[in-house]
Amino acid sequence: MKNIDNILKIGEDKHIEFKSEFPHNDSFAKELVAFSNTEGGVLYLGISDNKKVVGVEDSKDLEERIINICRNNITPPIVPNIEKIVYNDKLLYTIIVEKGINKPYKVKSSNKFYIRVGSISIEPTNSELIRLFQEGGNLHFEVNSCERSSFNDFDSLKFRDYCENIREIDFNPEVEEIKKLAYNLDLLDEREKLNIVGSLFFSKNPEKLLPQSGIELNYYSGKDQTSDILDSKVLTLSIPDAISGTLSFVRNNSREKVVFNDDETLRNKVYQYEPFVIRELVANAFSHRDWSIFGQRIRVNMFSDRLEIFSPGSLPNTLTLSRALFGISYYRNPLIAQILRDYKFVDRLGRGLMKVRTFYEKLGLKRPEFIVEDNIFLVRVWKRYQD
Repeated sequence: MKNIDNILKIGEDKHIEFKSEFPHNDSFAKELVAFSNTEGGVLYLGISDNKKVVGVEDSKDLEERIINICRNNITPPIVPNIEKIVYNDKLLYTIIVEKGINKPYKVKSSNKFYIRVGSISIEPTNSELIRLFQEGGNLHFEVNSCERSSFNDFDSLKFRDYCENIREIDFNPEVEEIKKLAYNLDLLDEREKLNIVGSLFFSKNPEKLLPQSGIELNYYSGKDQTSDILDSKVLTLSIPDAISGTLSFVRNNSREKVVFNDDETLRNKVYQYEPFVIRELVANAFSHRDWSIFGQRIRVNMFSDRLEIFSPGSLPNTLTLSRALFGISYYRNPLIAQILRDYKFVDRLGRGLMKVRTFYEKLGLKRPEFIVEDNIFLVRVWKRYQD
C-alpha cells in the first residue's frame, strides 16, 4: 500500500476513497460494493474530500461496525482488511477491499449495484451489469435469445451437417424434430428464437441477428495502422467458416518455405505464421470474447513484422493470464467452446494458449505477447522469418 504522503498527492481515484468521518451505513457499503465490483480499492477513514487529514477516534466499536456492515449490509458479504495508521499524530483507518470474485455485489437495503468510475461510485448501465454477472459466473450471455430472430433464420442444412458429420448423432429432417433437437442442444429457446450460440453457428445470416459477429481482417504494408492497407476483408460468417476464412487470409498474405533435414531426405514447410497457432488463437478469441459488447468485432491485423488478434472483453473473472498460459481454463462462453471442440478447432483440454507458448519456446523463437486491459484481450505474434 502506498504511503499517506503519496496518497494525499494523488487524491481520490478509481482505487482510493476519502471519508472524514464515518458515513451512514449504506453510504459506507456503497463505496465498498463499488470497489468489489471493479478492481478493488482502499477507503481512508479520517481524510476529508479536500485531502485534509482530520483523523478519527480510536474505538473498538468502529471496527465492529465496519465488519458488521460488510457482513450484513452487502450481498454477498465481503471480508475487508482493516488497518490503523498514525499520521501526524492523527489516527486513520484504512479499509482495503479486494476485487471481488463473487460479482455482482450490492447494497442489501436498496438492492442497488455500484461500480467505481474515476473517483465516484455509480450504478452500472444494463450492459455493465450484465458483464458483472458474467464475471461472477452467474450468467452466460451466449444463451440470451436474439429477439429479432425466428426459426426461419435457422440453417437446417448446416445444422444437419453438424449433427451427422461432426457429432455423429441421429438427425430427423422433419421440421418439428429439428426444432426439438436444436432446443435440446441450447440453440433455440422455447419461443423458437435463436440464441447467440445458435445465431453464431447455425443462422443463415449471423450479421443480421448479431452485428458484432464475424471478424475483421487487415493486412498493412508497414508496422502500424498508418501504413497502406494491402488487403482487407470482413467475414460475416458462422464461427467455423470465419476461422477457416481467417486461416486462408493469413496464408495468402504471408509466406512459406521448404526446409530439408540434414540428409535432405525429408522436406518440411516452414510458415511465417504457423497455421495451428493462428487457428488456436482465433478460436480462443471466439470462445472468450464478450458478446455483450456491441459495436466491435474480433479483429486480426497483419503488419510487416507481426500479427495481432484483438478480442473485445477481458479475461473472465476467475481466470488470470498466468493461469490461462499454464492450461487452466474457464470459458466465458462454454457452449461456444464446446461446439468449437466438436469441430476440432480448439484443444479439448483447454491447453491452446499453453501449446502456443510451448511451440515458440521449443524452437527458441520470440514468444507471443498476451496483453490484458479493460475489455480488451490482445495477442501479438511475431513473424517467424522476414520476407
